[in-house]
Amino acid sequence: MLHLGSHQIELVETIWRLHLHSNSANNMKMSKIASYSRKVLISSIRQLAPYLIIGPRRLVLIGAIAAVALAIIFYPLIVQTPFDLEKVAVQLTGVELLSGSEGEQRLDLRVALQITNTNEFTLTTSRIVYDLFADGARVGSDTISYEDVPVNGRPAFFSNQPVTISDTLTLQYTDEMATLFSRILNNSTDINWSISGTATIESGTTLQEKRFSSEL
Repeated sequence: MLHLGSHQIELVETIWRLHLHSNSANNMKMSKIASYSRKVLISSIRQLAPYLIIGPRRLVLIGAIAAVALAIIFYPLIVQTPFDLEKVAVQLTGVELLSGSEGEQRLDLRVALQITNTNEFTLTTSRIVYDLFADGARVGSDTISYEDVPVNGRPAFFSNQPVTISDTLTLQYTDEMATLFSRILNNSTDINWSISGTATIESGTTLQEKRFSSEL
């Protein structure tokens, strides 16, 4: 059995007290650190709170921004209106002399096109390109363009309501066209006029090319 002297016992007690004091100091240090951390966390939350809470005004602003973004993204899908191109008809309804003479070596003709839309909604056109024929011979061509005109200023093709579009086509005199010039100037009614071309038909952001041919 181990016997300790009085000095040895005092030494052991001193070491034990130092150990207890060290543990107490460490515990107090850790407690202070934990307390400081809690204070920092609470302070941070208080500082961030005004930014994390969404008030009515901020909520309305966020909603407005989201609505604008969605409108930009889905606009082409919203306004896209597919239509049946077979329900659009382009017909030649008249060719008549407006002005000109053999001496001027030119004739201005009024070419009338009738466009009928039997779709259930309104359509329009941005361009019509056509060739005009007299007795099967091509005599001229022209383009009717509305590409620089706002949509609300273009011809409106309402459902089942025919619309007439007129164009002025100028014929230049040539030796080959001398006989035709004479017949036109004499108001001949036996000229077989015909036309062929393409029309760009539009609705919203949807557009299609309509090929057509017609004769009087």
